Amino acid sequence: MSIIDKNSKDPLHHQLYKIIRQKILDQEYKEGEIIPSELEMQKKYGISRITVRRTISDLEHDGLVRKIKGKGTIVEPFKSNRDLQIFQSFSGNALKKGERPGSVILENTKKEAPTKVVELLGIQPGDDIYYLKRLRLLNGRIIALNITFIRSDLGFDIEHNDFNEKTSLYDYLEKQGVKLGSANESMESRMPATDVKMDLFLEDNIPIFYKERVTFNTEGLPVEYSETSYIGNKYKYHIHLSKVREEDENV
Repeated sequence: MSIIDKNSKDPLHHQLYKIIRQKILDQEYKEGEIIPSELEMQKKYGISRITVRRTISDLEHDGLVRKIKGKGTIVEPFKSNRDLQIFQSFSGNALKKGERPGSVILENTKKEAPTKVVELLGIQPGDDIYYLKRLRLLNGRIIALNITFIRSDLGFDIEHNDFNEKTSLYDYLEKQGVKLGSANESMESRMPATDVKMDLFLEDNIPIFYKERVTFNTEGLPVEYSETSYIGNKYKYHIHLSKVREEDENV
């Protein structure tokens, strides 16, 4: 929808909100760019300035735009949303929400496992692991750096060309006969290390949302460990909480 239907039951400011939001999602209005002024939108869509102002206010409240005095209204960085209760891949989560996932493969090799990975995957010191380093993209925008360590004793070899910009790690493992069952995950906010900052093209003083995950197969064997550094202002998590019953609180 790119026009205002004045005969619709949908309020005018709701219609305009959906139009502007879609233009942002489609990158017609790109991150950091100034969107049309209130007067320009008033003339373009044939609506009152009060309606336009309410729409801009709603967009700003929802984190899609930000008003800068003396400059205009700019598009804020896009944030992907993830449900913490669901165990799924980056690509699977994005596709479920109608977004377009992608990757830039920075490194795909086999190397000796670091001490931390040895301990987390329960392998022997000196064992090799498959090392996969990728930039993760949503709708063409870089939002994270992902480093994955995959144990090498799962009964198959990972070739250099097995991964491209569209490959989902979990789909790949499932096709190799690895039945994924569960994962342990920890998250924290931190300042990025120098190499992470360079890979993500970050400016100084931009925090990241750092996540570690160990994924297990259905038999409880840890099959991969990953470290993901999300650009702090481009990602958010969704958590559904249930109230504890009073009888449980007293246990």
